Amino acid sequence: MRVFIRHALRGFRGRIAMLQKLYWRLHQNFLMQDRIPQYRAILAEAKARGYQFLTISDLADCASKRARLPPLSLVLRNDVDSDCATARKMFEVDKALGIRATYYFRLSTLDGLLMRDIQVYGAEVGYHFEEVAAAAKRYGFREPADVIPYLSSIRESFRRNIKRYRSVAGKFPKTVASHGDFANRAIRTSNCCIVDQEIRDEFGIVAESYDEWLNSPVTMRLADCAAPRWWSPTPLAAALMQNPKCLYVLVHPRQWRANIRENIAMPTGVSLSVLDIFLAAVACRRC
Repeated sequence: MRVFIRHALRGFRGRIAMLQKLYWRLHQNFLMQDRIPQYRAILAEAKARGYQFLTISDLADCASKRARLPPLSLVLRNDVDSDCATARKMFEVDKALGIRATYYFRLSTLDGLLMRDIQVYGAEVGYHFEEVAAAAKRYGFREPADVIPYLSSIRESFRRNIKRYRSVAGKFPKTVASHGDFANRAIRTSNCCIVDQEIRDEFGIVAESYDEWLNSPVTMRLADCAAPRWWSPTPLAAALMQNPKCLYVLVHPRQWRANIRENIAMPTGVSLSVLDIFLAAVACRRC
């Protein structure tokens, strides 16, 4: 009897946890209030505390000793995985505060006007690449070893895609950043493995955002994340209280505003809306 009760309780808790997860996903996609004012406020606080904002290219200069690291520096990186409209709003905040950041664009989010505006302002844009993940989905990779026979063709895909990036941005990026896809986690291999020295020399790539040497000056890093946590491993406001010398902050537009139209239209939006509602209804019937 006790075993049965424990099993039933575990099942009930599991359904409650799933319902909570679905609620927060739906909340973020459709109900979340605009958090751009909070984005503005926390960056303004960092600036008031004396932090100098750096792009990833700036960080590369400091890491390679071509420039001196400011006493207090904040490296602001914005991965535009989706929602260029919100990325535009975040960039307008950056401009209003007089700060500079690096914006990384996937092939699916290339926005020529926004990218050129960012560059004209003096900030940085870069390529958010995901060729290994794309190949994993296409060929059904299951483990790291599956990638090796395809490395040459994957690098050719990168070459084609970064040229497409240039056609929109106007020039090749100085820095690039690997996108973290579920496919990368499944095969335990990041996209970084394709950016070898030959690729770097060919396109003038100074750094990949996860290069060990690049991140050597960083003393604390954090990233925004989905509701209800919002930050990992600690809120930015709490991190600022510790006065880290070089703070690396990664943000994503979708964590700051619910773009309902895009969330409905994009493939991931479908998976996080209609399917979630269906699964929630099924879970409720079983509870």
